[in-house]
Amino acid sequence: MHNQNYQQLIDSWNKTLAVVAKLAEVPVALVMRVDQEQISVFSKNDSSENPYNIGDAEVLNGSGLYCEHVIKSQQQLHVPNALIDEKWQNNPDIKLNMVAYLGLPIVDGEGSPFGTVCILDNKEHVFSETTMELLAAIKQSFEVQLQQLHFQRIEDEKQQLEDITMLIQGISHEINTPLGVGITTASIIESNIENIQQKLNDKSLNQKTLINCLNTMQASAKLLSKSLGDSAEKVTTLRELLANDYSTTGKSIALYPLIKGALDKYKNELNSHQVKYDIEHNENLDTQAFISAELFLKVLHILCKNSFEHGLVGVENPAIEIKFKNYPKVIKLHYLDNGKGIDEADHKKIFSPFYSTNRTSGCIGLGLSIAKSIITQQLHGDISILKSATGVHFIISLPKVTAPTAS
Repeated sequence: MHNQNYQQLIDSWNKTLAVVAKLAEVPVALVMRVDQEQISVFSKNDSSENPYNIGDAEVLNGSGLYCEHVIKSQQQLHVPNALIDEKWQNNPDIKLNMVAYLGLPIVDGEGSPFGTVCILDNKEHVFSETTMELLAAIKQSFEVQLQQLHFQRIEDEKQQLEDITMLIQGISHEINTPLGVGITTASIIESNIENIQQKLNDKSLNQKTLINCLNTMQASAKLLSKSLGDSAEKVTTLRELLANDYSTTGKSIALYPLIKGALDKYKNELNSHQVKYDIEHNENLDTQAFISAELFLKVLHILCKNSFEHGLVGVENPAIEIKFKNYPKVIKLHYLDNGKGIDEADHKKIFSPFYSTNRTSGCIGLGLSIAKSIITQQLHGDISILKSATGVHFIISLPKVTAPTAS
């Protein structure tokens, strides 16, 4: 995620630098980044006159580069013509015919030197006050973005740590409970066997004692089998969440008939819970999405099951509604019910493994985690929850007919 955000930053800065170069009427606009002992081109304007390439690097200390001075002094540097300036006439950028320079330092989100933002010209250029103010404004904007990226990384790491903690606690709780029952029942069976053996050795075993011991062992064996079955089921569900081992490939699917057919199949379940459903759909709306129907239906069933078993329990006139919204690159599905809803304070956590607001009823909190994993990692879409006055309101974004590019 961090590398992805950096790439988005580079793409954005490249466009900004292209505008700066045009306004300043120079062939080159760069962001140079310090990385340990090196300085490299981090971002640049796209121009045939720009001889620099992203990734080009030099050893920083003693390089004689304009940017080395800016980084070490943390001050603006303005060199109108290096060819007539004894201090700069031998700097490495002269080899690329960059004789004029204006640069400012950039600090990162922690306040440490990140690098420089600079513009260069292949001819003498006395940069105007307006150009200096423009570059200063760009510097400030870039530093704000780096600060936001830094804070976002900290929040992401914090959220990952919270998710891992919740996952470990959830595994411990869900697996330890049936294992504890299993250990107890195994101990009861062992105790009854020892009792029978002792009475056999003492020749005091009678039919009543044997029948009681056998009945106890039979009931204990059934309980042990159920506990082991529960453990196995939870391990399978957890493996499904963590492994993401879905081999189904996507193809162009018309979502409206797929959803309509699925809800028709859920009729018995809907009727047993007295839940009505409605699909808001324009016949002229293009609902083709590039997805795996099998995986999408799994997500839809998770949402419906949550509504049936939790959100709509005890609600008068329970209902589910699905709305289609069409955009150039995505189809957005709004899934709503008129149930109890989810507190806004829980919105950030509901997709975390083992997070449940209804654990007392046996809900272990994996359904929405699995749904999130399927949509983001297998269907290349997104799912989020919106604030809603009544019930829940999920939005699912799915890619349209063009297959997503591999990342």
